[in-house]
Order: sequence, then C-alpha cells, then structure tokens
Amino acid sequence: MLHGVRFLLSAAAAFARLAHAIVSTGWALFFMPLCSPTSTTTAVPAPWQHLQPARSKVHPAALAVDDGKDQLALQAVSSPPPAAVVVVPVLKQHGDRAAEKTAKAARGKPPRLSIPPPVACAPGVDPFGAAADRETDVATEVEVQGEGFCLASRRGVRHAMEDGYGVITDHTIEGGSQLAFYGVYDGHGGRAAVDFVADKLGKNVVAALAAATTSGLSSSSPPPPPTSDEDEVVAAIRAAYLTTDSEFLSQGVRGGACAATALVKDGDLYVANVGDCRAVLGSRGGAATALTSDHTAGREDERRRIESSGGYVSCGSSGVWRVQDCLAVSRAFGDASMKPWVTSEPEVSRRRLTPDCRFLVVASDGLWNKVSCQEAVDAVSAAAAAAAPSSSVGSCKELVALARSRGSRDDITVMVVDLQRFLQ
Repeated sequence: MLHGVRFLLSAAAAFARLAHAIVSTGWALFFMPLCSPTSTTTAVPAPWQHLQPARSKVHPAALAVDDGKDQLALQAVSSPPPAAVVVVPVLKQHGDRAAEKTAKAARGKPPRLSIPPPVACAPGVDPFGAAADRETDVATEVEVQGEGFCLASRRGVRHAMEDGYGVITDHTIEGGSQLAFYGVYDGHGGRAAVDFVADKLGKNVVAALAAATTSGLSSSSPPPPPTSDEDEVVAAIRAAYLTTDSEFLSQGVRGGACAATALVKDGDLYVANVGDCRAVLGSRGGAATALTSDHTAGREDERRRIESSGGYVSCGSSGVWRVQDCLAVSRAFGDASMKPWVTSEPEVSRRRLTPDCRFLVVASDGLWNKVSCQEAVDAVSAAAAAAAPSSSVGSCKELVALARSRGSRDDITVMVVDLQRFLQ
C-alpha cells in the first residue's frame, strides 16, 4: 500500500513537470512569430555586432532611417529581440520608396533635345551673319532728314531691329545720265540679310546700269527703238537683284530680306520689289496709287508659280498662307532653304514723272499691315498743307506713331521721297 502511494506521488510530480515544460514551450512558440521577420531566412549577425557592446539595443543601420518618417521602424528596432532581424525589411521598404520616387521623376523628365548640325558656310563666315552680334546695338528709333528724302524707323516689341534702308543720290553714270536710288528693306531671321542687301543692292543697280550704258555706247549697231532704253533699265534692275541674292547666298549665311526700291533716271521712275515692302505714289490731287504688289503666299499667281516648281502653299490655323508651311512671303533675298520656290526676281514697273507726281512713300510691312495706302498719302499731304515740305521727317514719324497706336508690333520703317525736285 505504501509503495503504491509513493508511485502515484512520483507520477503526479513527473506529470506536473512535464505540463510546466509544455506550457512554457507553447508560450514561446506563440510569441516567436510576432517578433520574427517576415522572411524565413535565418538572420546572420552583422560584423559590427561582434564589436558593439552588448548593452546596445538599436542596430546602427537603423540610424540611416529618415527621422520623422519611419518612427514605427525605430520602435521595432529597439524591442528586446535582436535588432538585426528587423533591419532588412525596414531598409527594403525605404529602398522601395526611393526607387518609386526615381521612377516618378523619370516619367516627368522632358524628352532629350535634338540639336541640328551647324550650317555649312564659307571659311571664316559666321552662319548667323556678321551683324548678329551687333543686333542689340541697333538704335530703337532712327530719324533721317536727307537731300530730297526723309525717314523714320522704329523697332518692334517682339525681336531685335531687322529693318534697313539705302540711298544713293545725284549719281552720274557714263553718258551723262543722272540717277537716284532709294530702298527700304525688311529682314527676317536676323540682320545678316538686311545689312548685306542695304549695302550691296544700290551699288549693284548702279553698276548694272553703267555696264549696260557702256555696252550700248560702244555698239556699232543702229540706234535701238525708243522702248529699248526702258527694257535696258528694267533688265539692269532685275540683274542687280539676282546678283545681290547670289552674292548673299554664296556666304552661307542664314536669313532673308524683302525690299522695295525706287530708281529715278532721266525723268523716269522705276519701282521694284520682292516681298511685302511697298511703294505708294502721292499725286497732287491727293490720290494714292500703289506702284507695287505684295508677294505673299496667298496670291493666286504666286501659288501657281510655286506649285509648278515643285513646292506647295498652305494656310495655317491663324489664316496666314505660307510657302512650305514656313515663309509668308513668296519672294525675298536669301532664304537658301526655300529655293527655288522663294525667288529674288523682282517685279519692276516704270512711270514717267509729271508735275502731278508729288512724293513717294516707301515702307516696310510694319506700316502697311495697319495703315492703308490712302491714309499714308493723306498724312504726308496734311503735313505739306501745314506749311511743311513733303520731305519733312515729321510726316514719317506721324505714320510710325499711327501704326503703333493701331497695334503694330513689327519693325516699322517709312521713307518719303520728294519727286518734284526731279522735274526742275
């Protein structure tokens, strides 16, 4: 009996110890997943853990976590289980955020610019023109009171000044002919073309006339009919325009220029133009007569000429007709990329001067886009009626101011030529 009781007590004690061990092991297994990393990989202590004192509860790598943004991660690092176990998921989360920010920045990055190759030009020639560096030095306003003419010019508000002018007065060529030359030029794409044309065109016209006169005087053929002199001068003007354009293109410089010119020779007035510069005659009765027709891409005859040479003309959303979707004028100096559709061959007209011919208004499109031909003649006539000569610069300034008041933002150049002086 005694032995049986002892056996029962021993079994009960063994069972109690076994139950205590099972309960202790079960609670440990229950809490372990809560403190373990999501990864099943066994954590390997970092090399610096062997060098750190045992009292350090925060893993050094956790210091790299952005303070204020990952406070929960820091709290997890300072918990009793080994810090190295939770560093990997925290840093992985931080790395994912950095990668996401980089991806967002890449999606918003603009496309890479495609820079075209430089324009091939003659050695030592600036492809933007020798005058490109001096564009900012051009005066905003210009006033000229010359012999028998006056001029006023004002820069627009959109870009550097690209207008110009040229004058040759009281020149005598072989044979005794007296001539005078006046021109207004409107450049585009920089000042290179307008500066070149302003310097060369008048000289080339005089040279072409001198060459034609010399060849005519030295010829042993019978005298030509009376109309041949007109044809000779017109041919010389056309040749001078084409020569000037060829000389400019040979430099390999960008840009182009429109022009309206007037040549007075032996009592005859020859007017030529390329582009949208215009010349208007003011008569004694006050009527205005346009002596030029603007060369725009919207002109029907110009469109047919361009299409017959392999080009095309289109109208954009703004209602402006353009050659090859680019240039609004169909004739101009320069513009090498637009050849042969944009030609420099001018339209030339001749008129015999009479006492009824009072003055000539030559201007760039900055004026004509806002002021009509009749309004321009009226302004100059009003200045003459107010005891001011028709060549007074005040009438030119008034026209410039009128165009600006009506919203012209382009360069404006106005020249008034006194024609009465050629009848004396």
